[in-house]
Amino acid sequence: MINKILLLAFLIPTIVFAQNGTLKGKITDHSTSEPIIGAYIFISKEYRAKAQLDGSYKISNLPYGTYEVKVSMFSYDTLVTKVTINAPVVTKDFAMGDTQEMEEVEVIGQLAVDRKTPVAVSRISAKQITEELGSQDLPMVLNSTPGVHATQQGGGDGDARISIRGFNQRNIGVMIDGVPVNDMENGWVYWSNWFGLDQITNQIQVQRGLGATKLAMPSVGGTMNIITQPTGGKRMIKVNQEYGTGNFLRTSLSYKSGKLKNGWGVLFSGSYKQGDGWVDGLSTRGAFYYLKIQKRVGKHLISLSGFGAPQEHGQRSYTQPIEYWDADYARGLGIDVPDGAPKTDLGIRHNQHFGYFTDQNGNRVKRSERRNYYHKPQITLKDFWKVNDKLSISNMAYISLGRGGGERLKNSSGIVYDEEGHVDWDRIITNNQEVKKWGQTLPTVDPAHHPSLLKSSQVVTSAVNNHMWIGGVSQFDYEINEFWKVSGGLDYRYYKGEHYQELADLLGGNYWINTNDQNAMSNMKQVGDKVGWKPYHNHRDALVQWAGAFGQVEYSKGRWSTFVNLSTVVNGYKGIDYHKKREIHLSDTTLYIGGEDVVNYDGEYYHPNHPDLKYNQTDWKWLAGFTAKAGANFNITERMNVFVNAGYLSRTPQFSNVIDNTTNEYFEEILNENIMAFEAGYGYRSKRFSANVNGYFTYWENKPFPFGVSVPDPNDPTEFVVANVNGMDALHMGIEFDGVYKILPNLAIEGMVSIGDWTWQSAEEIDVVGQVFEFDAKGVHVGDAAQSTYAGAIRYEPIPRLYVKAGYTYFDRYYSDFDPFSLSVANGNGGTESWQIPSYGILSFHTGYRFKFEKSSLVLRGNVFNALNSMYISDARNNQNGSTFDAPSAAVFFGQGIRVNFSLGFEF
Repeated sequence: MINKILLLAFLIPTIVFAQNGTLKGKITDHSTSEPIIGAYIFISKEYRAKAQLDGSYKISNLPYGTYEVKVSMFSYDTLVTKVTINAPVVTKDFAMGDTQEMEEVEVIGQLAVDRKTPVAVSRISAKQITEELGSQDLPMVLNSTPGVHATQQGGGDGDARISIRGFNQRNIGVMIDGVPVNDMENGWVYWSNWFGLDQITNQIQVQRGLGATKLAMPSVGGTMNIITQPTGGKRMIKVNQEYGTGNFLRTSLSYKSGKLKNGWGVLFSGSYKQGDGWVDGLSTRGAFYYLKIQKRVGKHLISLSGFGAPQEHGQRSYTQPIEYWDADYARGLGIDVPDGAPKTDLGIRHNQHFGYFTDQNGNRVKRSERRNYYHKPQITLKDFWKVNDKLSISNMAYISLGRGGGERLKNSSGIVYDEEGHVDWDRIITNNQEVKKWGQTLPTVDPAHHPSLLKSSQVVTSAVNNHMWIGGVSQFDYEINEFWKVSGGLDYRYYKGEHYQELADLLGGNYWINTNDQNAMSNMKQVGDKVGWKPYHNHRDALVQWAGAFGQVEYSKGRWSTFVNLSTVVNGYKGIDYHKKREIHLSDTTLYIGGEDVVNYDGEYYHPNHPDLKYNQTDWKWLAGFTAKAGANFNITERMNVFVNAGYLSRTPQFSNVIDNTTNEYFEEILNENIMAFEAGYGYRSKRFSANVNGYFTYWENKPFPFGVSVPDPNDPTEFVVANVNGMDALHMGIEFDGVYKILPNLAIEGMVSIGDWTWQSAEEIDVVGQVFEFDAKGVHVGDAAQSTYAGAIRYEPIPRLYVKAGYTYFDRYYSDFDPFSLSVANGNGGTESWQIPSYGILSFHTGYRFKFEKSSLVLRGNVFNALNSMYISDARNNQNGSTFDAPSAAVFFGQGIRVNFSLGFEF
């Protein structure tokens, strides 16, 4: 018996140590997620493997234990890590790239990590963007993401808008490689400035809610972080040609050097586009350029990048009554539309802002009277210093110089239309050339000296919006030990926005004079002169300073990971009005302004006794805010995790809610906005099925309206004044789900459900410039985004390198946008819901095939958007045609019909 026990004791460790397992997985490129063929996986001479065509590898018969694994490939940093074999099959995937560059992206890009960072996050890969975006604006690819709603508004190229959890993009922090890009005055994001980024985007990460971004950001709804590709990895050259609906043409070229032996790296991309647009008259033309140069110097990774997208495109600015676009659709909603009524049934592609003119060769040429043109180059210099294994320091400086504006006909009441409702440019030009000569209009001038001068009655002006923006972010990340990590830094931004109107086109005449000042010879205007709404100019500057500090502590041990983040900001505001609104009249050569003599020198007004007082300016006003947030994640098993986070944001208001841009004076009452947020979620991961579900609760106090609200002037009821109204509160809460199930290795289905309940919470009396208004919006649903969205998609690869994908997104409980102050108790409108837009769904198809050659590929792709040609209202504003809170009172845009996009690409 004793002998048997001794024998068993001797054999047990032998049996245990005789257990063997298999290590397998995939090797992919960190930036492109493409398989790395031929990558070498090495444990010892006996245990090694090579990645196959799909990037997969397998090492069999590994005795149980812990091993050091090396993964190497030419032009990539060698990966060295430890893997424990404690099961029959252990799966380990590797993403390769420049290790230091990858760490820089994670630190500066402030990315959330799956099953570790306790926030609700969605990742849009470069692969998904390439397959699904087509010729759309970048936000449109996010419509199948929980909580996200994006539309093209009027249909202009680059005019898309995006909302997250019911908060528009003024309240979404948007960053490109860690650089904030929200407008410093009003928080808006102009997507026409970012055309072409899809060519070099590695991923888009959307953190919903306050998120885990360290910087103080306007992330009430969420943070959208666009991460560009690194220069490391596989060398690649791509050439791509696209064609789409509306004669859309786009040619693109991209080059990535990969990691060069001398430590240099280069990434370049360029694009050119032009098209007529799906909507009549919304032509577009633009270019994109991007250049990143990196150099590894010892423990430093230094990069200089610059990009810009000079462009011009037509716009459709005004929503219209439903019957204006389609009378039958309006009748289906119960609107009484008489047959043959004027301005009805013009078609959903109609655009009242364009028409035709006859050029010198007698050709009929399209021209839009609403043209946006802009160029906003941005240059960024980064230094990422890996001091040692525990400490890294990053410094980043950037500058953005924006130049451009928007054109329009000056006198809206004087626009001449043809029988089809389009601008009649020829008639406008003829009218300008038929105007009486100067000498007959202004008898103070001798007609003999101006025999051919013609005064234009209609001109094109341009609202110019130039800016200069410089900023910098400096931060450190320090690992105290294997469990604790601390980081912190400083954030500074300085912004100067210049705003004025200038005369862009005299339309056949020789000069123009504001109608309110016919006898002011000094106000005779030529192309390029500054003009305004009245005889005075509207020339102002907006100055903003932003100084912030942030700190974060992270703890991770075993199944737990937590973080606590604190940030503070001091926001400065200053307004300069170069020609403040005053009464101006002419007497000899001297202008009288407010009863004082002001001499006119080349259109600039100077007080003779105070030559330094050239303009009106405010003092700097400083406001402080802060953010406090924390969260925790717990990995229940290797497949399941749960998380919670909570935060409080005391947000400084935007410039447009501090200084009235019409008077250049501070609003009477300026308060911080206060946001309280809570979120909890659950995640599941397996080889075939992954899913996330979360719930959120966001309460917003003092929610303002950008640029204030217009109310009757208490001193003159016929005039209106702008006031900043505080005290508006809103509650946004809801649940979100997204998941993917791989039925087969080549067949997967995806799904998303987002159900929100977003309501105003205010019912009170407010004092606005001496007037008391009583309104009741409590419980009324917030408009401008669908509160319920559902999406499903199926992706199938019938043969290698061929994919077919169909996706359907359904929008429901979509309330039209409206002013909650219209819910007046005195008028009996208190508590009235805004008109609910009819629910609608959009079906899209995507397909592509890659022809593989020895060292190159030919890629064909195609997209069909709104494949069923569904007619739907995409944007609506309530009470624009009355105040009945119903369909007849709404002004709308219809969504775009069926559109296609094809591309042919060559990669080598």
